[in-house]
Amino acid sequence: MIAIKNISEEIYNKINYAKSIVSIYPDEAIKISKDACNLAKSSNLIIEEAYAFLSISLGSRIKSDISNILDYSYKALVIFRQENHIVGQGKSLNLIGIAYFYSSMYEEAIKNFLEADNLLKFNKDKSLVSSVLNNIGEVYRELEMYDKAVYYYNKAIDTIFENNYTLNHAAILGNIGEVHFTKKEYKKALDVFNKSYKLLACDNDMISIGELENRIGQVYFVMKNFEKAKEYYFRSFKRLQNINNKYYVIDVLINIAELYIEMSTGRALNFYEKAMEFAEIVGSKNKLCNIYRLISEYHEKEEDYKNALEYYKKYSNINQEIMSSKIKSKLEILNIEFKNIDEKVEVEKIRIRLENEISRQKYELKNIKDSNKMLEKKVYEDDLTGIKNRRSINLYLKNILNKTSKSLVALFIIDIDKFKRYNDYWGHVQGDLCIKKVVDCIKRIQVKKDDTFGRYGGEEFVYISTSINYEEAFKLANIIRMEVENSGLYYIYKGEKKFITISIGGVVGNNSDFDSIQDIMELADKELYRAKNMGRNRVFLRKVIS
Repeated sequence: MIAIKNISEEIYNKINYAKSIVSIYPDEAIKISKDACNLAKSSNLIIEEAYAFLSISLGSRIKSDISNILDYSYKALVIFRQENHIVGQGKSLNLIGIAYFYSSMYEEAIKNFLEADNLLKFNKDKSLVSSVLNNIGEVYRELEMYDKAVYYYNKAIDTIFENNYTLNHAAILGNIGEVHFTKKEYKKALDVFNKSYKLLACDNDMISIGELENRIGQVYFVMKNFEKAKEYYFRSFKRLQNINNKYYVIDVLINIAELYIEMSTGRALNFYEKAMEFAEIVGSKNKLCNIYRLISEYHEKEEDYKNALEYYKKYSNINQEIMSSKIKSKLEILNIEFKNIDEKVEVEKIRIRLENEISRQKYELKNIKDSNKMLEKKVYEDDLTGIKNRRSINLYLKNILNKTSKSLVALFIIDIDKFKRYNDYWGHVQGDLCIKKVVDCIKRIQVKKDDTFGRYGGEEFVYISTSINYEEAFKLANIIRMEVENSGLYYIYKGEKKFITISIGGVVGNNSDFDSIQDIMELADKELYRAKNMGRNRVFLRKVIS
């Protein structure tokens, strides 16, 4: 008996030690818990084995490993039910509910939390009861049933109030503050957060204090009190940096970046990039996914579409990974439930939930792909006219010049003559319409010939045709010139009606005759300069075929 008692103490010592390190070293905590589990099993200590299962489940919770939270909690629940162990059942059901909550399966989550609450009504473990009630509140908050959420949060506070569980009390107040924040009741949110802040200050829990400072900063941010927001964000940042907690500091860095965007300080990207670095270090795909999206949006607002697309692709790729992981997790949950649930009705409910989830994930994936296509268009398309932009033209040229086989290429630089006068007379809105009409004239020719045409900047365009000789190129350039001249676009200058015309400078040669994009563009630009100097509305074309 003494030996068994000693083994039991050893098991609980392992479990308690695992609990003390789990938030910092979850893998080590799980390893120790599995050792405790094996020792309990070999010694036929059933209750100890069940508590070891719960300890593994707790470590899995820290790692957001939903299938293992569920699997080990169900294993513990089976034992606790067999032994009629009420507290053990309550703890198991609480963790099962948390697993469902993490999977957004709120109906199942609430069912398990309420069962735990019912079991624990007359139990003295007030901390556990409070945790269950708080978790019920969390489900209702996610479902946007805020009155019910606050009702359960207050019940949770009443349960622990006499026992002076400061950390629990502060955490629940924080959740109530989040409800007020979501409802845009910012002064109430601030009041509740400050109450929580005072409680935490007594306990010296650096992570919880840092998180709360970040929340308070968010309230000040939406209230447009940017100096106060900055003060609390940087308090949180320094506190979490001091304890080297990269995971929690990521959200703070994101909030600082958004604050700097609002304040137009120009340093936002630095903080996004630091947040990205930390997310990569801690391996948080969810946070990294969010950061990639935010950086993509930042570059898009700056009209840096190349980087916007690069980061959107990163966002898209990692989001697909996360979605695949979620579907895999749902399948694992389904498998665990099949093992632990006998009723046919329940099994059918599980199947329907899974089908709905897969449909939702497919819908989200389609939205991401559609957004990706739209952004890719922006990267390679001119905003005003919808034709190719400078980047797209350069990419096309690069491919032609890099071809190993010899092929003819004719390149024209087209410039609208005296466009400033048109703009000054009609205004910028009409100026934009003029550019669009000139583009339409040239596009009619380009589409028929299957050539490439784009806007290089301002009122300057590039037209590229392949497999035509010098004479054909000269004829084509004049057709383009006359098409614009006959468009009827005009302005009045010094009392005289002037029609819009274009000047064209071009070059014709084999792709091997040009060293680079810069080389072919400079040659064409020199011919454009000649066309302008010789009176405009002209074509000058150089033949460089070797």
